[in-house]
Amino acid sequence: MGDIELRLLFKDGSPFLSRAGVLALLLTLAPQAQGQVVDAQWADSAYHTFINSRFTEARSALTTLDSLSAFYRRTGDRCRQVHVAGWRSHCFEVLGQLDSALAIAQSAQARFHSGCDSLVLMSINVFLTNAYLSLGEFDKALGVCERSLSAWNDAWPYSIARNGLYTDRAIALAYKGDLNASLAAFHDGLDNARRERIVTDEMDALTNLGALFGMLSDNGKRKDMLDSSIAYQEKALRLTRRLGDRENEALLFSNLAQATIDRGLPRKALHLLDSAKALFRDLQNLERSSKLELLYSYAFHDLHLPDSAFAHLKVHLALKDSLLNIEKVKAIADMQEKYESEKKARTIKELEVKNLDAELRKTQLTRTRNIYLFSGIGILMLAGGLYSRLRYTHRAKAIIQKEKDVSEGLLHNILPEEVAAELKLKGYADAREFDQATILFTDFKGFTGVAERLSPAELVEELNTCFKAFDAIIDSRGIEKIKTIGDAYMAAGGLPDPSATRPMDVVLAALDMQAFMVGHAQERHARGQPAFEMRVGIHSGPVVAGIVGVKKFQYDIWGDTVNTASRMESSGETGQVNISAATYALVRDEPGLQFTHRGKVHAKGKGELEMYFVRRMTHTAPA
Repeated sequence: MGDIELRLLFKDGSPFLSRAGVLALLLTLAPQAQGQVVDAQWADSAYHTFINSRFTEARSALTTLDSLSAFYRRTGDRCRQVHVAGWRSHCFEVLGQLDSALAIAQSAQARFHSGCDSLVLMSINVFLTNAYLSLGEFDKALGVCERSLSAWNDAWPYSIARNGLYTDRAIALAYKGDLNASLAAFHDGLDNARRERIVTDEMDALTNLGALFGMLSDNGKRKDMLDSSIAYQEKALRLTRRLGDRENEALLFSNLAQATIDRGLPRKALHLLDSAKALFRDLQNLERSSKLELLYSYAFHDLHLPDSAFAHLKVHLALKDSLLNIEKVKAIADMQEKYESEKKARTIKELEVKNLDAELRKTQLTRTRNIYLFSGIGILMLAGGLYSRLRYTHRAKAIIQKEKDVSEGLLHNILPEEVAAELKLKGYADAREFDQATILFTDFKGFTGVAERLSPAELVEELNTCFKAFDAIIDSRGIEKIKTIGDAYMAAGGLPDPSATRPMDVVLAALDMQAFMVGHAQERHARGQPAFEMRVGIHSGPVVAGIVGVKKFQYDIWGDTVNTASRMESSGETGQVNISAATYALVRDEPGLQFTHRGKVHAKGKGELEMYFVRRMTHTAPA
């Protein structure tokens, strides 16, 4: 059997609403996006809409969930806060932002208390196991599922979370290689779905049972298992069409096509592949489209049509190359981030060694002082000894304090002051959610072309000159530098202390950066030297911030706000500061700024977004 897929389910799913239906409903439930005030009646209605509801339109759902989160934080409803956090974790997992998904789910689980409904904790645990499964942490996912299911009370009212735990347990077992135990676990989920008469849960269980029987067929050699796979998936397909779940319908057509090829029915497989291809094209899923082309090649090969088989194989390889190129770009970015992380970790380790050395010296000084104090060799010698030791101890304390000041300064250069204090106190720092942060990205246009005209030493010196100027600018306005990635620079206002900076501070810092780059370029051009031109992008919204990693860590931020800020930069123009509609709404009434509305501009992966260029009014002195 080929790559038949298990379906990693997006739990808390509704038995009756389609994706489109839920999306339309959520868009009507987002008053903040329409400039209205969130009240208790709206919040209660929106909250109950999410309970036992399936929502895969994560970006739209996040708009509503962010409003709910802010409302419950103001009203102090901790139980609903953690439930909403669980749903937000699910959205980030759907969007592929797995670090954010895991951090939010773990935070929600830690903040849950005994006064809350136990079903809230079960819901959060489903989202936590989903994140673990997506990260390949199968043992952790299995442990959470087993503990949750053993604690389940049959007297509790219906919750979709129960079937989510059954499903995630079965998937974890399958990926650990225990297919027979996985089969029994999926049957538990199917029995539970039928007992509670929840059609979506039954569809999910049938889909996964069909996929699992396909895996057990030993590449089609066990015809009984293959027939069971086809039978279960055909049952699931009938339910899927009834529910209008196009994504699962496409998956089922693909899995059925694989099974029918293995069953020796290539013509039937072609009809199934045509149906799957139409759906996957609509869903714009590059990875699964690549797999379909490979299945087409197999089917035509079995029909003894080598030309058609070869044509589809070429398309499959082309799509696969596209996927590999995307992965290469991600890998390069990861390597750059790991390099920055390793530098910071090495500096922190050096600080730890210096602090340990200082403590040892202090202990040695104390021991020496005690020897002098209790060596009675005469009043004059004792007095002279004490005086000498006091002078020596005073000098030693001054040296130790100087070393401590250096260590503190270096640590605060690496981490925000509040985070560094928490790290020294506890040995770790908790991830935090921020309702409102303003993220700034810069990038040099034509970096490669300019770099080719400079020697390595000159290139490093030029980057250092620019980034040192940026550091001074953001430091003067109380903004937090996050990191540099190659020629890109990232900073954030509104964290770790939300009251320390305003969105206006970030905008003014961006304008100062562009002013520096323009003046610096004029100086270099006057000397006949090449110079960089820069784009700047800014966006405001919620983020998660914290220290990533265990051995080699760094302070970082995650969330859709970060991605959108990056798109503001890449969609901007050199010499300009490009801001989103969200940032514009926060600074439009500030004095001294002038805005140029760009309308809706296409941003890669985001669609059409409202954007504005911002600059200082010519008659106003810089702030």
